[in-house]
Amino acid sequence: MQKFTKTTRTLAALLVSGTALTGVASAAEITANVGATTDYIWRGDTQAAGDASLSGGFDADLGNGLAIGTWVGSLGASATDANYELDLYASYSTEVGGLPLEVGYISYMYPGVADSGNDFSDIYIGTSVAGISITYYMNAGAEDDAYEDAEESYLSLDYEYALSDDISIGLHYGSQTYGEESDEYADNDDTAISISKGDMTMTISGNEDDDTRAIISWGAEF
Repeated sequence: MQKFTKTTRTLAALLVSGTALTGVASAAEITANVGATTDYIWRGDTQAAGDASLSGGFDADLGNGLAIGTWVGSLGASATDANYELDLYASYSTEVGGLPLEVGYISYMYPGVADSGNDFSDIYIGTSVAGISITYYMNAGAEDDAYEDAEESYLSLDYEYALSDDISIGLHYGSQTYGEESDEYADNDDTAISISKGDMTMTISGNEDDDTRAIISWGAEF
């Protein structure tokens, strides 16, 4: 799941309006936004063969630390043969020993792919220490047996520094590992540096395969 908004930790969402959600909105705080990017990068790799991507979804804060949401992003000429990615997720946030803590579940789905063989899910736990966001993801299941057996995990470290009221710099390091040696799946580290002004972000992203990309993204929240 990629968030094409100002920061990598903001969930991309589509504006939800109309009377159908009036009752829900009274019981839960709904946030929404839309986004666009020149390349959909996820864990250091392009998800749409370098094509531009549009995204949308929504989040609902249910109170008491509980939240649910959905996200959809177009994939263009992706290797999965799917036109878009659809994610569903739920999370619980609290505080432990003075530190914020979030645990959650994400289901990644690729409608249109035969037998849904590319669908998988993660569970994650995250916190923030000295301004550095630390999130650890673990594979919670996959339709593809080889991917599920690989016991994939991903560690993400993110830091954002505000230069002014509307300009900030972001740094990212990610490390993807597998529990078993596999010809199909290999460990991979990725890095990124970004600068944001208002709703626009310019990012330079790279990985161990020397695949370096410059990405421009736009995102708006409602």
